[in-house]
Amino acid sequence: MAGGVKPHELIQLCELLDARFGGKIIGTGTDANAKHRNFYSKALAAYVLIQEAGASEQEAIQASIDGGQDHGIDSVYVDATQTVWLVQSKYKDSGIGEVELAEVSKFVDGVKDLAKQKYERFNEHLQAKTVALSFAFDSGVAKVKAVLAYTGGALGDDKKRLMSDLEAALNQPADPYFLSFLNRGLASFHRIQLDEHLPAPITAEITLENYGHIDEPYLCYFGSITGTQLKSLKDQYGEKLFDANIRHFQGNTVVNQDISETIKNNPEHFFYFNNGVTFICDAIRPIGARDETRSSGKFRVENLSVINGAQTVSSLTIDLDEKSEEPDIKVLATLIALDADLEEFGSKITRFRNNQNTVSDIDFAALDENQIQWAQTLQQSGVFYRYKSGDLDQEDFDVETAAKALACWVSDSDCNLIVQAKKDAKKLFSRVAGEELHGSTYHCLFKDSLQARQLWRIVQIHLLIRESLKSDARQSTGVDKDINANSLMLLSHIVYLKLKQYIEHNELKLSLAHSNIVCTTAQSIAQTIITEYKKVNWGKSPASVFKNASDLKILKGAVMAALADA
Repeated sequence: MAGGVKPHELIQLCELLDARFGGKIIGTGTDANAKHRNFYSKALAAYVLIQEAGASEQEAIQASIDGGQDHGIDSVYVDATQTVWLVQSKYKDSGIGEVELAEVSKFVDGVKDLAKQKYERFNEHLQAKTVALSFAFDSGVAKVKAVLAYTGGALGDDKKRLMSDLEAALNQPADPYFLSFLNRGLASFHRIQLDEHLPAPITAEITLENYGHIDEPYLCYFGSITGTQLKSLKDQYGEKLFDANIRHFQGNTVVNQDISETIKNNPEHFFYFNNGVTFICDAIRPIGARDETRSSGKFRVENLSVINGAQTVSSLTIDLDEKSEEPDIKVLATLIALDADLEEFGSKITRFRNNQNTVSDIDFAALDENQIQWAQTLQQSGVFYRYKSGDLDQEDFDVETAAKALACWVSDSDCNLIVQAKKDAKKLFSRVAGEELHGSTYHCLFKDSLQARQLWRIVQIHLLIRESLKSDARQSTGVDKDINANSLMLLSHIVYLKLKQYIEHNELKLSLAHSNIVCTTAQSIAQTIITEYKKVNWGKSPASVFKNASDLKILKGAVMAALADA
């Protein structure tokens, strides 16, 4: 990351800490920068206690013992379960790197002293907490959670070893979990912050008729569910019901028209014509009256999500007439209970169940955890990224636009990705559903190292170039018009090569100054592309040239040489 550029995740975290603790926590230090860092360190410790220990805001703030003779411990809090929370907090303004070994060693020594109840070694702020600490340690059920909170990257093995050595020394056979160290870096805080904005998981009561179940290897119930129940679920929970599905509602497609026609004209045949709905959940619990014939059963389903059948549920919501005197529509329902650690298996269920219908490879990008996190991170800053196909109430860009922009951004000396983005961008996702994702074109574009802010700035530049080219195409004629109409991917690629420094920046949105530079640069390079194109007798149309990697490589070389000589 360029010097002076902070991770966007750190900027978002600081905004949260400012909003929550500004005026309530006072930073101390010899100058403004020191006070600034001290405030964020204290606020970070308080945030940890609220999120991890369940402390109130006031309790979290009052837990601070930061100052002289704190022995590397910034906050101390005893919760209702007699768990002693000890926090060392380090705010790193760069958002990268890790805590120094000496700081971790000091923290470990401080934890050791508190476990020995050597309170006299600590400052007056700790002395006010000794009664609560002694009561916890004498309770027979005490646990110590030592949290290293910092705004940096992964912690090195040498630091982890110091912590694990003390855990091994203090944890005894009769109390093997007395002490545990928890490391919370910037990535952890970002995940916590995103989770705060997520709606609560869906817990719903569902009635199945003529049901059966399979117990191994995963609990699964299946039977018929009424259309009215599915409509009610969608009305109550909206798009949240489809969080684990790979697509939003697709609208007025041929398939959805067929579903609607069956609902309206042949409701009694719906069960036979429709593929049904598949749910995944954390748990399925039978409730209410039990029927030995299993003709009807009621179940409480926790953390429920549709993974296949979003089109069916949405069509029922639109077209089902609840006031009709006809018998309710029946739909085949499958509910699969997965443990929390079975996310990979859940993704496979989603992938294979959706392979039974017409689903594009691009849809499987929705199973990528990175896509979810990029979308959530950007949404927190007011930018809406649609990584699932279908409609959203708000949208700034979608995953196909992102793929096109990234195909132009990444290193591509042979111009293969640029050509693919021009010919058929959906093929950039061609191996996303395969087992070897890390060797795919998709992963070449959507790298694990890609950051949400970086993605959005790359896309913004691409969109500016696209609009600039559209304007040029409207004003040009003849072959110039055809070149402008087909050169977007090559032009974007060359602009990125020239303006790489504008990708890494603290601002999420391109400034007006940066936007003007992009547009001016794009217009100049677009004219160079036209000039160099006309110097060659291609023997084919511009549309064909810009879809041929060999031709494009020649043209790119000529344009780059002309720009170097300019």
